[in-house]
Amino acid sequence: MEELAQDPNPLAAIVQAHRIAQIANKDAAIGYANKLSLIKSLYERGFSRENIVELFRLIDWLIALPEWEEEQLWQEIQALEEDKNMPYVTSVERIGIKKGRLEGRQESKQQDIVRILEVRFKYVTEELKLLIEKLEDLELLGNLLAQAVTTPSLDEFTSLVTQHVVDDKSE
Repeated sequence: MEELAQDPNPLAAIVQAHRIAQIANKDAAIGYANKLSLIKSLYERGFSRENIVELFRLIDWLIALPEWEEEQLWQEIQALEEDKNMPYVTSVERIGIKKGRLEGRQESKQQDIVRILEVRFKYVTEELKLLIEKLEDLELLGNLLAQAVTTPSLDEFTSLVTQHVVDDKSE
């Protein structure tokens, strides 16, 4: 992993982020330190601000942290950018990144659900895909992901999703 941290190639940073994400999935306690270290290494590798922002988006998507750790990470990044005399990510960019990250997680889970259903049942109707796309709650999507793996039939799963879409409309 140290060799990746020293490599000036942006792909090395992407591979490093992926490997850290794999490790962090097994041990969440190390996610923050590794994510911060990886972000700091982007500055040390001499990437342009634009490259750092683009790589940061990918890293942020791969290595998710609890909200309080994300806030702490932002403070560290801001201090780092001030030390490096680089403009920090603005609050508007920060809000946009946060919104994009949330939407990315939703979309990823929605796509994962459909993929699992396609593997298990071969064909998923467009209607069911559209119903899944309407769901935004990450916790619900996580539960449905597990259900996609365990539900015995596509009809049962469709019924379950339909129930949640109806429940969301009534709230």
